[in-house]
Amino acid sequence: MEEAQASKAPIQKLADWVAGHFILGVHVLALTVFAFWFLAGYRLFFDPASSFILSPAVLGEIGVFGFALLLSITVLVISCPCAVGMATPSAMMAGTGKGAEHGVLFKGADAIEATTKVRTVIFDKTGTLTRGEPSVTDALPLPGIRREELLRWAAVAETVSEHPLGEAIVRAAREAGVGTEHPDSFQAIPGHGVEAGWHGRKILLGTRRLLALRGVEIRGDQEELLQRIESEGKTAMLVAVDGWIAGIVACADTLKPFAREAVAALRGAGLEVLMLTGDNRRTAAAIGRMLGIDRVLAGVLPETKADEVARLQAEGRGVAMVGDGINDAPALARADVGIAIGSGTDVAKETGHVILIKDDPRDVVVALEVARATMRKVRQNLFWAFAYNTLAIPVGAGLLYPLFKLIVSPELAALLMAVSSLTVTLNTLLLRGFIPASKQAAWRTAS
Repeated sequence: MEEAQASKAPIQKLADWVAGHFILGVHVLALTVFAFWFLAGYRLFFDPASSFILSPAVLGEIGVFGFALLLSITVLVISCPCAVGMATPSAMMAGTGKGAEHGVLFKGADAIEATTKVRTVIFDKTGTLTRGEPSVTDALPLPGIRREELLRWAAVAETVSEHPLGEAIVRAAREAGVGTEHPDSFQAIPGHGVEAGWHGRKILLGTRRLLALRGVEIRGDQEELLQRIESEGKTAMLVAVDGWIAGIVACADTLKPFAREAVAALRGAGLEVLMLTGDNRRTAAAIGRMLGIDRVLAGVLPETKADEVARLQAEGRGVAMVGDGINDAPALARADVGIAIGSGTDVAKETGHVILIKDDPRDVVVALEVARATMRKVRQNLFWAFAYNTLAIPVGAGLLYPLFKLIVSPELAALLMAVSSLTVTLNTLLLRGFIPASKQAAWRTAS
């Protein structure tokens, strides 16, 4: 949190550049004001009876040098760019604090600014939109093979696996009273399945692609059964023993609460929402329909997730990636904004630019709203700071003197300079009352 509040957003670098050149410009202007009033202005316009603005004191006869020097110093004092310098960091500090208050941690000011430029949000499916705790829904053996035997082969192949689907299969086998043993050999094929050796038999469990790579043929009736299961939004896995298909095991993962609401809110905000998953297209499309997501990236291998993000970035869109697992880390790093779920792995949280403290996909919407409110406050602060200088510098330089015989004293200029900083600070403090629209809706529903 401290690092985020101390960091600089890209817009702050621009403000620093402007402020640095502004100071040089003000010094040149102050010398120009001195030269004008010393060489011509005093002779043309000076009136000994003139006075200071907001003061009954008469200016009196101070001489050409004193008058020119007075206006030159007033320009320097009234144009101090304090308000410009504090416009961005004050808003960023308030914004990161407001985000933390609502369960969103921005790792830096640059993350806040980048979040406002997001136009496409990609959700990883497992653990982000779904609970990541699948359960076995179907165990369909081929004729001549018992269900318990199919579960035993599947469980043996997945006993040493750490994949959520493997854990679900092992759990289902134990609940069915089927004993599980460790395989004699085991190999995980990322994105495809597993291969195991057990008591001299070769067991394959995974996708069509895995079986095709190992030369196992899928018959037409088996393909029809696979398609029917996948159309129901389930993940179907083929079990093959010694080169012959023994059956199909299907798992399903339940959607997280409020996942649909999060997707609907993002689409309502004008953002494109995509889902990325290793599931086949038919299963992914079924889950996408349940969530209200039209564009689904299916069959994506763990090592190609970052490539999918890069492909979308090549279309000229600001891309945010939302994930929670180790396999999501490269994509989180590649995205313009990586958003890590707080309940996810440490690698994902370390890689992401934004961390959602709670396991609630609606907080993606909160992050976008807080970031936009913060950048809106930055722009307001910069506007007021520059508007002040635009109006105050000509007055301090004596622009009104020929008409009204009034000038700004250096003391009043110092006060006005302080008021400009106070204005920026008070405008920033208004962010304390900001409540994301999604939170307001949740509170109304709760009440």
